[in-house]
Amino acid sequence: MGDCSEIFAPSPTTEHDVPDELLELVFLRLPSSLHLVHAACTCKRWRRIIAHAAFLRRFRSLRGSPLVAGHYRVDACVHWSRPPGCNPVFFLSPSSDAVGLRPQHFSLDFLPSRDGLVWDVADSRGGLLLASQCPGLDKLPIFRDLVVCEPVTRRCRVIPPPTSFRDYVTCGAFLLDGDADEAAGGRISLSNFRIIVALVLKGIAVAFVFSSCNGDDTGWMIPIPMGGLVTPKNSIYFQAQAAQSIYWSTEEDEIVALDKDTEEFSYSLLPEEAGFCRRTFVGCDGGKVRLVCLDYSHLRVFIQAEGADEWVLEKGVELQQLVREVGDQDDGELQVNMLQRIISVAEGSVLLCTEERVKLVSVDLATMESKRVVQDNDKYLWPAYMYQLPWPPTFQACLD
Repeated sequence: MGDCSEIFAPSPTTEHDVPDELLELVFLRLPSSLHLVHAACTCKRWRRIIAHAAFLRRFRSLRGSPLVAGHYRVDACVHWSRPPGCNPVFFLSPSSDAVGLRPQHFSLDFLPSRDGLVWDVADSRGGLLLASQCPGLDKLPIFRDLVVCEPVTRRCRVIPPPTSFRDYVTCGAFLLDGDADEAAGGRISLSNFRIIVALVLKGIAVAFVFSSCNGDDTGWMIPIPMGGLVTPKNSIYFQAQAAQSIYWSTEEDEIVALDKDTEEFSYSLLPEEAGFCRRTFVGCDGGKVRLVCLDYSHLRVFIQAEGADEWVLEKGVELQQLVREVGDQDDGELQVNMLQRIISVAEGSVLLCTEERVKLVSVDLATMESKRVVQDNDKYLWPAYMYQLPWPPTFQACLD
């Protein structure tokens, strides 16, 4: 008789037999941090692999910056000293729509009620949004509670102002990276952020700085200026954020700048040619900032002299020459008097638009080359705050 020993069939292979190394390679192919969160919710093993700091650093190195989920569009301010931020409405970017995100995922209806006031968007950075209490379009912005939130996870943290300076008029609140280097490669999160608030107290420009690393909500500091005090002659009006600085101007043709790195103010004078024109500040290569001015006949570019408090003319072009170089397109003849607004939408360039912000011409500030702009809906030219998916991703929802 032959051998009668039993022959056992091999047991079926399951996902539990796949080595961690192979799972990591699969997870690295996921298109966004949102997909990482979904995968991490599958089981504890997948969560352990994905939540590991080494894996997150590797994913970040392959994917670059986190996905831009969209923008919070806000109403333009009339003349206030702080940036615009009223009535925020979220609009998805095309890439977010492709991965299944919806505008309701970024609603701010979870923010706590405070004194019956609504929340304005004050600033955004990475996956965080900074909101301040809105006193109304016809009221001065005052220093009250701030809230830092992560809309996609509906988490937030309320930051009360220093008691002695509550209800003082502010010139804006801004989000900065945190003091700590996070293991997963991020520099800003709900546990790692800073806020800088600008005020003018008794005629002196002052910055209040809050750091989440202080561990409580009373961690406000007032940096002591290393240079001279900046004393604007009258009210200041927000102009722009460019590179690592925030800019305001006064009716006396002064420029007040706040450096986010040093947390100090500086003072300079507008050039004479920039006194009666539309202007903006534009970040350029190497961290330099240029002042770009548009009047009825010229586009001029100024740069701040090294170690000086004045801006000098770097280059310029007559609008008639610019219009001739651009030429006409099928959408009609271009006239000089149509160029009414100047808007910075990308590093090193500006858009010239109609008063209603219809795009007409883009200008490269390095070469002064210009080209006619085709109308599309991809670029929104009214005030808006970019919002990225949080990094590192939040996995708390997957712990149950």
